[in-house]
Parts: sequence; structure tokens; C-alpha cells
Amino acid sequence: MRLNDKNEFDVIVLGSGIAGSALGAILARRGFSVLILDQGVHPRFVVGESTIPQTSQLMTLLAREHDVPELHYIGLGSPALLRRHVTQNCGVKRAFGFVYHRPGREHDPDEAHQFGNVWRDENHLFRQDVDAFLLATAIRYGAYAIQGVKIDSVEIRDDGVAVVAGGRRYTARFVADGTGYRSVVADRFNLRETPCSLVARTRSLFTHMIDVTPFEAVTPSRMGHPWSQSTLHHCFKRGWIWVIPFNNWEGAPNPLVSVGLTVDERLHPEEPGLTPEQEFATYVERFPSVARQFAHAKLARPWVRTGRLQYFSTKTTGARWALLSHAAGFIDPLFSRGLVNTFDNLRSLARVLCAALEDGEFSDERFERVDVEQKRSITFADKLVAGSYIAWDHFDLWDAWARLWGVGVHDTESRLGSVLLMGAYSRLVPTPNPIASEYEGAGYRALFETMWSAITAYDAGELTRERASERLWAALRSYDFSFALRDGLTHHEWAMTHSRCRDLFLGVPEKHQRWGQRLPDAHLV
Repeated sequence: MRLNDKNEFDVIVLGSGIAGSALGAILARRGFSVLILDQGVHPRFVVGESTIPQTSQLMTLLAREHDVPELHYIGLGSPALLRRHVTQNCGVKRAFGFVYHRPGREHDPDEAHQFGNVWRDENHLFRQDVDAFLLATAIRYGAYAIQGVKIDSVEIRDDGVAVVAGGRRYTARFVADGTGYRSVVADRFNLRETPCSLVARTRSLFTHMIDVTPFEAVTPSRMGHPWSQSTLHHCFKRGWIWVIPFNNWEGAPNPLVSVGLTVDERLHPEEPGLTPEQEFATYVERFPSVARQFAHAKLARPWVRTGRLQYFSTKTTGARWALLSHAAGFIDPLFSRGLVNTFDNLRSLARVLCAALEDGEFSDERFERVDVEQKRSITFADKLVAGSYIAWDHFDLWDAWARLWGVGVHDTESRLGSVLLMGAYSRLVPTPNPIASEYEGAGYRALFETMWSAITAYDAGELTRERASERLWAALRSYDFSFALRDGLTHHEWAMTHSRCRDLFLGVPEKHQRWGQRLPDAHLV
């Protein structure tokens, strides 16, 4: 297909990863002319594979708002729809699993958490297939795409933008940069924060393997789902190992398992002279049950080893430009926050950008809210992750911190669920001054800040472990887990009056409240 003769577009998207391709599909579907440029080609290795309900909810909301059903196939459409329409190479995810370890000791089955999905199975996305599918979707809706082309320069003016790629000049009214860590626009306009103010300081190494033994086959478990049906986190002091299988459903054709190690670089600096494979082995060998899980594992592709993962930008939007999620900043794979932030940012940006393209009014002020929301998501993820690394010093600290994450996720996903099931977005009052999301519980900011204060005071030596633990649990016990929906209904009342949603909501708030407060008869699996 030939480009238009003038090489003029409404929007140029730099990068054809999941964010750039999804945005390209949305804009093309809305009737805008789009050019997607990428130095690489598909298919290609990408990590960031685990979805959580919030990710899927946001994708389905985007699908509905912009009439792009392909996003729903990856979102709330179910693993069956994903296999039918996108790829059979993804894995199933029935839970988030966290297993706590001490060096040289067997895992204690009582020191584990499993967060089962409330309404449906989630996915382990085989990203090379999913990203390629979304690029094809954008092209199908009318976007132009050029892969394997070097982006030579980007110029942003008051009246538009110009991009030179492969020696050819293209113009547009707006440029969206989805080129990640090596962001073209961030580099061109010196947007990276230096020094980086983010609290977390972690590094990672990761790959794909085969013949990784299911964890439930090597150690006892009291959980409701097999560990191999979850996104599994092996947590230890200031570090964790992820295990994300794509081969965990009957008939799965993809034998691969995503595996990675992420550690605090201050306590666990890179050891000179060790290959990534050797370094990974030194961590696995510290924990007997983990060593058994990887006893027969084989490398399926080269390791990737990083320096510090965290980076941030002083500004993420402007009158004619925007940095998509991973071009704006990144924290850590923990809690799968990267994909949540990506689609939260896309939903915010798409609304503002489509309006600007329709009326022709571009200004810093118009896109300022997108910048504020994106920075809020990144800084929240930073504290959530940093607090987890600190809490892994002792299980009682982690036990409380995991619940802080869990109750926030529950409230947010429940409110998003009401939007999807009732079509009630316009009637759902956003939470004022949220710390993470406009859908979070009204008191979540205060809870988070109280617990953040306690965990960082412990890290600074200002509180003993015992005193910090007391403060964390006291905060959880005082939190009001309920929240109001439209017409002043409580969560429980709303569930009672909408029978088709009972499996989703009925009883969950009460169960979650008891679990969050650590009452002995409460279990969340």
C-alpha cells in the first residue's frame, strides 16, 4: 500500500509495541490518518506478559469507547476469545501468587498469598503475537506502518510536527512516542529526569525457558489454584523471581515459560564475571524449593540483563506531542503495573487527542490532565514497588503490605466493573485526590500514606520491625473497605439488586474486608 502523496498525517506514532499499535488502531478506527514508524520488526521478544482484571477492564473500556473490538479480545473477552481471534500461544492466569522464601530453608506453605480472579480467568500474554496482532489491527483500520526504519529526527512546532525516518520527511498534527526507554522524543527534548527521583532502585535479568516444573509439584500448597495457573512470584529479601507459563492449559501449543529475576541493586549488585545464566543460578540455589522447580529447566532464548530499571520524565505531554507509558517512565514488573499504566494512559490520552484532532485546538493546557494522571500512576507504582522490596525483609511486614495492594486492587476493579456492567461511567463520581486511580476507594490515599510512612520509617531505622508491623496492621484494621456507587448504594446493596452480577460481587467486599484485617476465618484464594 502506498503512502499518501504528501506524506501528511493527523498523527505519527513512533513505535509499534502494544501501546503504539493500540493507539494507532483507535485513531485509525476513528477516521484519522495515522503513520506508525518503528526501527524494529514484528514478531519480536517482549516481556510484560501478565494481565490483571484492571488491565483487561481498561482494554475493554477502550474497545467500547472507540469501537475497536480487537482490544476486547485481549481484554475482558476471555482466554477462549483470545485464542480464537489472536493467538493460541498465551497462557491462562487464574491467580496472582506470592511465595515467601528464606535462604537455605524450605518454603513454609503458611507464608504465601494467592489472589484469585473474581470474575474470569486472566491471561499470560505471549507478547510477540499480541503486539503483532495489534499492529495488524491498526493497519486493517487504515493506519500506514513502516517497520525497520530508523527515525532520524523529530521537529515539533506550534503548527505541527515533522519526522524524518529513513531519509524521508513526514508531517502531522501530533506525534505520540511509544519507543520506550530509548524514547526518541524524550532524548530529543531532554525530558528525562536527571537524577531520577524515583524511590525504587532495581535491576533485572529475564528470558524464556522450557521444562520449568510446576511449583505445586515440588512443594506442598494450601491454595485454591495450582501455582502453575498463576503469575508466580518467588519473594525473598529485597528481590523476587517471576514464573509466567504459556503452557498451562490443556492442549497449549506453546512450551515456553517467561522467567525473570529482579532485585534491589543496592543489596544485590551485579557480580562481575558472572553471565546472566550463572547469576540467576546463584539466586535459585539459595532456596531449596525454587531450585527443584528449575532443576530441569532449559534456556529457550538469550538472557537480557539490565541496569537500573527506573526512569522518569519531567514532562510527558505537550501541545503537539505525548510520551506513551513506557516512554514516559518505568518502575518494575512487580504487580504487573506496567500494562495497567499503559492502558490507563491510553484511555486518558485517546479521549483528549481525539477531541483535539476534531476541533483543531492543541495546547499544553489541554493535555495537562494526561500528564498529571500519567505521573500519578508512575509515582504510585514506584512507592508500591519500593515498599514491597522493604517489606520482604520480614514476612509479617510483607503480609501486611500485600494486603495494602490487595484491597486497593479490589476496590478499583470493583468500581471499574460497575462501569462496564452498568454503563455507568458518566454517573460514577471519581474519587477526589486519588493516589493511584480515580476508581480507588475514597480512603485509600490515607491508608496508603499511613502504611508508606511506617514501612519507610522501618527502612530508615526509625522504627523497629515490631513497631512497624503494629502500625501497618493498625492501619488496615481501621480502613473502611466499603464504597458507594450511584444513588448512594453500597457495593453489597448494588450486588443484591443486580442478580446477573452476583457471582462477581456478592459477598466479596465482606470477605475481602475480613481478609484485609487479618481475621482468622478469612482466606482469599
